[in-house]
Amino acid sequence: MELQFLSRNHDIGAYFPTFQERVNSMLPAQQAASAAPALEPEDSPAMTPHLPTNEEVQQTLAQVEQEAAQQSDELIQLHSGLNEQRVARLLGLLD
Repeated sequence: MELQFLSRNHDIGAYFPTFQERVNSMLPAQQAASAAPALEPEDSPAMTPHLPTNEEVQQTLAQVEQEAAQQSDELIQLHSGLNEQRVARLLGLLD
């Protein structure tokens, strides 16, 4: 590592490059600005955090209730099907 005399943050003295500065100095000239890959532009703009309106809260609650009811129905069907299979197995064992 070479001793360089450069200023960083208005400090004059011995300069030891950081890891990122060493990596950037090893990159080709067109990519020397950053070691990170270029980001693709997004199709939809990013949503910023906001306080939801009453309508948004109601829609969210309705969606959560609908999903919970659907999962509940699926569990009931799953467990009732298992009970029928168990009864049939038991009846088969008794015969």
